[in-house]
Amino acid sequence: MIPLFIRIKNRFPEGKIKKIVSDEDKAIIGAVKMVFPEVTHSFCVFHQLKNVSKRYYEEFSSIEEIPDNDKITYNEISQLILSDTGISAVAYIQKIREFNSDLELSEAFHKAISYAEEIFSKNVSFLKKGFTPETDNTMEQIFSLICDIVDKARLFKTGNGLTNFCYNLFIFFNKQCFSTGEWKGFSPLMRARFQYG
Repeated sequence: MIPLFIRIKNRFPEGKIKKIVSDEDKAIIGAVKMVFPEVTHSFCVFHQLKNVSKRYYEEFSSIEEIPDNDKITYNEISQLILSDTGISAVAYIQKIREFNSDLELSEAFHKAISYAEEIFSKNVSFLKKGFTPETDNTMEQIFSLICDIVDKARLFKTGNGLTNFCYNLFIFFNKQCFSTGEWKGFSPLMRARFQYG
């Protein structure tokens, strides 16, 4: 175990941290506030946006199939999620509630509005505490992409089909060259050969 004073001494310099993005876990929020009191802390809304889309894709197989009224409400719910002030969040939820009473909308919309109501109260409470919504969470996007690829790969009927798919995917990504850094112009496979023989 590394002594505490060494871990603190070797910690990443706080001045270089521009922003911390996490989910809404209370333990993470408390820890960030205690360890990095001066750093902006944002909550990730990547999954919230994805969950809204999911509710529409359960009923419609493509974006072209979503009726125009539903597309308008879908955009309003997305804007609600991205609201960075409590005032704009209230304005969007009021507009969404008006759509609910004025327009004839799909079953998907009714699922999405119930989710929007839940998100509204949760996000407004975080906005009041000084947090801001963040969609540019690279790790969430990478994990989401990997999950989507794995879900597609599971559709293969044979073990060999899945094996070949994973092998080709591995080869494709490992032959791509780095575009920046000290290994610019080299692929991960070339780098491994240089480093490890």
